[in-house]
Amino acid sequence: MNVEFKYSLGDVVRTRRGDSGKVVAMSVSEGRNGFGLFKSYRLELDDDTQSWCPEFKIDSVVGW
Repeated sequence: MNVEFKYSLGDVVRTRRGDSGKVVAMSVSEGRNGFGLFKSYRLELDDDTQSWCPEFKIDSVVGW
């Protein structure tokens, strides 16, 4: 399965919630509701925690 991700490893992104983090992993799974593939990113946040974030909740790239 060849999946094109919108963001790359190392990108620093801002989420719609207002926090930011560096992309450290990417994951894709099949959607259950018929909308196809569901892409998400593992973000390393400023407070040294990590969290998975779906692609649609990421607002923009703010740095590298």
